[in-house]
Amino acid sequence: MISIIVAASENNVMGNKGQIPWRLSDDLKRFAALTKNHTVIMGRKTFESIKGRLGKPLPNRLNVVVTRQKNYSAQGCEVASSLEEALRRFAKDKNEVFIIGGAEIYKEALPKTDRIYKTTIHAKIQGDAFFPDTDESEWQTTRSEFHPKDNKNEHDATYAIYERRVKLNK
Repeated sequence: MISIIVAASENNVMGNKGQIPWRLSDDLKRFAALTKNHTVIMGRKTFESIKGRLGKPLPNRLNVVVTRQKNYSAQGCEVASSLEEALRRFAKDKNEVFIIGGAEIYKEALPKTDRIYKTTIHAKIQGDAFFPDTDESEWQTTRSEFHPKDNKNEHDATYAIYERRVKLNK
């Protein structure tokens, strides 16, 4: 199963200058819990942003970096030259694989995706990285939880799970 996991504002902003432009501690915990012990596939810029914050790949996951750069090396990660290659090599069996960004990878992965875990931040945020628009007729909301802001979460947010209405032939 191929899943996207994303946090985006009401105007679809996911990032600004390689950073997440909000502080939502609960969403980071949710991301960690959902992706732990799974394969995570990301673009090079997303990986470099994570490495810049953590100093290493995401722990307790198989990290796969998609890049067009020849001979790119990412210590502790697998590298693929395309999303197709990454999915062919790592989206096997019934295991859930998570696409974790960025914008280009999300756009390419969306037609192949079975499920979306989306955190909607209830604010309009300025940024330079956007989650692509989705055709709502293709997706069914199977779960939705509102979380009010507090001292660890600077905005109200809704965690939702969307399932593709028509299953994909793989």
